[in-house]
Amino acid sequence: MEMTIAPSSTRPLAPVFDLAPLSAALGAEVVGLDLSRPPSEAIVTALRSALDRFGVLLFRGQHLDPDQHIAFSRALGPLQEVAQKQYQLANNPFIYVIGNVQEGGRQVGDPSVGRLWHSDQSFLPSPAYGSVLFGVQCPPEGAATLFANMYAAYEALPADVRERIGDLHAVHSFREYYELLRHRDPTQPELTDARRNAFPDVVHPLARRNPRTGRLALFINPGYAIGIKELPGAEGEELLAFLCAHACKPEFVYAHQWRNGDVLIWDNLAVNHKGTEFDTARYVRRMHRTTIASTPDAYAATLIH
Repeated sequence: MEMTIAPSSTRPLAPVFDLAPLSAALGAEVVGLDLSRPPSEAIVTALRSALDRFGVLLFRGQHLDPDQHIAFSRALGPLQEVAQKQYQLANNPFIYVIGNVQEGGRQVGDPSVGRLWHSDQSFLPSPAYGSVLFGVQCPPEGAATLFANMYAAYEALPADVRERIGDLHAVHSFREYYELLRHRDPTQPELTDARRNAFPDVVHPLARRNPRTGRLALFINPGYAIGIKELPGAEGEELLAFLCAHACKPEFVYAHQWRNGDVLIWDNLAVNHKGTEFDTARYVRRMHRTTIASTPDAYAATLIH
């Protein structure tokens, strides 16, 4: 079923685009937008509203060069670079290249990122608002991206658990994440002292609020979260494991199988995500991602207390 989304106004306006839900769990396909053209303010407003509702937006059949990708992403908010500087696109540091792609015998894409459930940049004091991922070259099988609805995950928790976690915080660690990444993929370069110092551990509440809708989301992921600040030891480990397992139950998950030209935008508060394996000996995967930054004020607006 498709629905038409138009910006709110006191006077009639032409429809901005149509939306077709992707699954019962989350997500919608946006029909009728060419992302290579700069979006109007009305379109940006409508897209933000759709993200608040669906968490993930899909655009099929897009043709974007790096400058167009950056221009569209920047219309949604300020951009930030990723920590993995070695995989930035040449001359376009805001584009993060993901996949097993090589150029001139050199690995130019991050080949092993995203295999654990995570929320992009949750290791920052103000985690990223959103991500815009463009499928440049997509394998015909495997290499799906799974998304989990963190609003639904929070709302499905027993009432006593919701009350228990209301004042608790998780420790998010880039250092621990990266060491596990290197364990899985020894081709990743060693973590330098400079990079370690640039991304110290941070704490975030286990529940955050969408300031526009008031809906609460479970903000936890096994990719970066390493413990509960207020519950050191076995009790915290058990709670962390329970919440991470709960958050990725099948009823909360949408699996996206990529086609060349797909663009996905997601809200990093609304969803966790992870990538699945594919046959790297048979297929090349190349994805371009931009990251939409948050700000201290925007992050503060998501805090319950």
